Amino acid sequence: MTVDTKMPVTIEERLEYGDEMRLPASWDEFLDLLETCEYRVEYDDGEIISFMGYASELHEILVAEIIRLLGNILSPNEYRVSGSNLALHIPGFSKKYYNADCAVVKGPSEKVALRGNMTAVANPVLLVEVLSFSTRGHDLGRKLRDYRKIPSLQQILFIESSEMYLVSHTRHNGGDEWLLKDFSSEKDSVPVLGEGTFTLGELYRKVEFEG
Repeated sequence: MTVDTKMPVTIEERLEYGDEMRLPASWDEFLDLLETCEYRVEYDDGEIISFMGYASELHEILVAEIIRLLGNILSPNEYRVSGSNLALHIPGFSKKYYNADCAVVKGPSEKVALRGNMTAVANPVLLVEVLSFSTRGHDLGRKLRDYRKIPSLQQILFIESSEMYLVSHTRHNGGDEWLLKDFSSEKDSVPVLGEGTFTLGELYRKVEFEG
């Protein structure tokens, strides 16, 4: 495949296609696209993936709020809270490139070289995805399974944007077993890496659901 002719580069061009695009491509072709692409793209074992559902105000509010809450809970001397531009390294033989809506790293970042000055972070301790209609299947499917392969990762939060609902996946005793807990009440307290908690009321304080 020739990325320049088959995969849009600008946001304006991308909006002419549907919410979801998947195109076969080599790893090098993906990296070529990554250098010039104006929108978020991911790569999963021979396929470029793009979700271009309109970034709703609800989604952006929730991303901003979770970044604020995590920043208040986690010590800036130990942790760094980043937005969706942080590339994540998934261990294994196949090539993958993901971005979470929010990522937390404890201590120095362990970076894996991609090409040139492009790198991916290999040691996040917490990842957050704000779910939307177009991304829910991908986020809760292959992406979740791949996230769990990251040895440093201790917790994953999935936040619904259509209702007050959050699911936390927490690694159990440092092994391969994960504990799931859901939260759906305004007063529910969500633990964060054993460092503190926030309530769903705090997370959704600026959100007004339709209907």
